[in-house]
Amino acid sequence: MAAVPFVLAFAFAVLVPLTLRVAGVQREVPRRLVLAYPLCAACALVAILVSDGAAVILSLVWLAYCVLVATHGVARVLFPDGRRIEELCVAAGCGYLAVGGVWFVLWRSGVSVAGFGEHVPLLTAIHFHYAGFISLVLVGLTGRELRRRAGFTRRIFMPVALVVIVGPALVALGIAGVSGLEAPAAVVFAIATGSAAVLTLAGVVPNISGPLRRSLLALSAASAVVAMALAVVYASGNALGQNILSVEDMARLHGLTNAFGYAFCGVLAWNLRGRL
Repeated sequence: MAAVPFVLAFAFAVLVPLTLRVAGVQREVPRRLVLAYPLCAACALVAILVSDGAAVILSLVWLAYCVLVATHGVARVLFPDGRRIEELCVAAGCGYLAVGGVWFVLWRSGVSVAGFGEHVPLLTAIHFHYAGFISLVLVGLTGRELRRRAGFTRRIFMPVALVVIVGPALVALGIAGVSGLEAPAAVVFAIATGSAAVLTLAGVVPNISGPLRRSLLALSAASAVVAMALAVVYASGNALGQNILSVEDMARLHGLTNAFGYAFCGVLAWNLRGRL
């Protein structure tokens, strides 16, 4: 578990700015907010390394940035095009980024949340930055591409996307102690995310120009399928009382596959649009 905070640091330093860029959110926020990102991300990174009051103050800077971005991102639903299901994915992802910021502050403050151990706020912060924000934006980008094409993949995207939108919140409620919700919510959410990855492989990857970009997006989708399969095994095992995968196993296998395979390759591929 000692290396887990570095997964969150990787999001601050690399994944969040790349995701904001490709989602188009940066075009909608004030330029000063865009220019403030390096400072806010640096505060978040230092907050991981220090402790006590300094960590709380620095983490609050990151939370403030997340809230401002979430406000602009969610506001897109006020426009007609913003109510399309793929744009709702992006808007919901921006909202979850702020929730991730709250859990980051809770982790760095050392506050006991509902009697859970110290690792729960950290893992929940990672959950909302990755499964809530980055993954939802990637699903939204897939939806944007599928909208251009009629066919089977487009028709089944909407129900899959709806589950992906509500999934992070339901999983978090289960983690927070809502009886009987954690395992089924995690399984359904993982299956939906894996299904979105299959839709990417079937309906988007074959139409992507450029071998590097196509390969990165295919690797991202394949990694998502693997990571979500691990999540299903873990959640199902817990529900059945079988310790198939430990928390440490999930942090290492699921976490790294999710961060470097699914998230990084995915946002990099979408950022290469028009270049390769």
